[in-house]
Order: sequence, then structure tokens, then C-alpha cells
Amino acid sequence: MKHRFSVMALLGAVFLAPAPAGPAHAQEAPVVKTSLSQDQRHETKFRVKFGSVTVGKVTFGVAMNGDNYTFTGNGRTQGLADWFAPGKAVIKSEGKVAGDRHNAASHYLSVTENKKTAVLKMAFTGGKVSDVYLKPDKRKKKKAPKYILIKPDDLVNVIDPASTMVVPVPFEKAKDPKAVCNHRFRVYDGDTRFDIKLSYKRNKAIKTQGYDGHAYVCKLKYIPVAGHKKKHKSTRRMAKNNDMEIWLAPISGGTDKQSIFTPIRILVPTWIGTFSAEPDYFGPARS
Repeated sequence: MKHRFSVMALLGAVFLAPAPAGPAHAQEAPVVKTSLSQDQRHETKFRVKFGSVTVGKVTFGVAMNGDNYTFTGNGRTQGLADWFAPGKAVIKSEGKVAGDRHNAASHYLSVTENKKTAVLKMAFTGGKVSDVYLKPDKRKKKKAPKYILIKPDDLVNVIDPASTMVVPVPFEKAKDPKAVCNHRFRVYDGDTRFDIKLSYKRNKAIKTQGYDGHAYVCKLKYIPVAGHKKKHKSTRRMAKNNDMEIWLAPISGGTDKQSIFTPIRILVPTWIGTFSAEPDYFGPARS
């Protein structure tokens, strides 16, 4: 949908919530054994900044019940951004994780900008997109050769953007930074198909309310696949952007067979300036 880049920047890579069992100080990212209870709920609060100016605030939540996850989020513009382009977003995704893979089930997104609301609802069955409701829906207006059209095979083994914020890792590999970072997610946002490729860069200390430890810093690469204009400048610029980062830290949740990681910081340098999501809180849900 038209808002996908603003939502990815505002909500992350679509990113998320979470928390360790307590402060961590080791030189490697800590590992949380994720069998504390059957139902775990976590929360992340982000300040979204453009340069040094705060332009929005976002709250994400993740509830783990065994292998099943529910991701929720809401955000809105703030400060000068609210004066010139007021907006808010609500998101919810559900699915299941196994090993290092997702099985998405449903996705809902509502984005309101300048009093106009766009809505997306999707359902998945066995890794395939089984239903899409998009309003406004401009997909039929996309024609070749101006657009790269989506083929049926493009919608197989895909997940929604928000599910990329829940990163499952086999428990025995949770101390391996490459196992945590090196993922390639096949994503469908109801309008376009793209891949999100993560690769390990370094470890980095980070401290915020609820968390004091280290994160794995992953390079984030946007790879357009289909549904976009062939010569769209923004798409081409995003695809060439090699400086985007997502910082992953562990949360409580999942099972004794796997650990769950989620973004604690996001950095998106662009041709107009740098967007970042800086954590105000990373820990157990407080409400």
C-alpha cells in the first residue's frame, strides 16, 4: 500500500516489543530461556526521530503462547509532524513460529493520514496468501510493462511485514550472532512483494528502561520483488540503501526449544535524512 515506507520507518521493518528476564551485562547478547510461563506479554515503546527531532511515538506488544505469537502495535505522529501531516497507525498480526521460521495466520493494518484511512486485512494458509482486503485497492490499475506484476509463486512461503519483528532462533543457536541475524524474509504487504534480508554486523551495548545489555546489530536490506513500478525512484533508492540497521535483543516468550528476538533499535538513513526508532522502554508489558 502507499503507506508502506512510512509505516516501515515509523513502525520499524514493521518493529516490535519485548524483554529479558533482567538486566544483562555480558559482552555477548544475553539468551533468555523462554519457558517461564505459557503466556508471555512484552512491550516496546519507541521514539521515532528524523535526525534529532522526534516525529512520532510507537508502542508494540508481543504475546507468546507456546509457539503462537500475537503482535500488536499503535503509533502516531508528534510535534511538528503532527502539525503538517497528522497520522496514526494500528496493527495486529498472528501466527506460529518453529525453529527459525514463521507460519503467518492473519494481518491487520489501519493507517490514517490527514483524516484519510487505508485498511489492509490478510489471511494466510500454509504459508500462502489466502485472502486480501485492501481499501483503497489500486492493484487492478497496475499494468505491465510499467509495473512488475505479482505472480502466484510470489505469494508462496510469505509473511506479513509485522511478523518480521518476531525473530525466532533455535535455543541452542541463540548465542550465535549469525544465527540470530542472518535471515531472509519473503514479505507481502497486500500490494507489493519484497524481501527483507538481515546479516550480522557487530554486537553493541544498549541501555533503556527495562533493559541494560547488548544487542546484535544486523544490516537490513530491502529487496523489491514484484508489485512496484520498474523505475520508481523511491523503490530504487531503498534497494540501494546499504546503511539500514536493525538491533535485535532477546525477549521472554517462546518455548524451551527456541529463543525469540525483536528489534530494540532501528536506523534508516535515507536521501532526505535519517529516521530512527529509539527505545524508551523494552520489557514486560505494563498494562
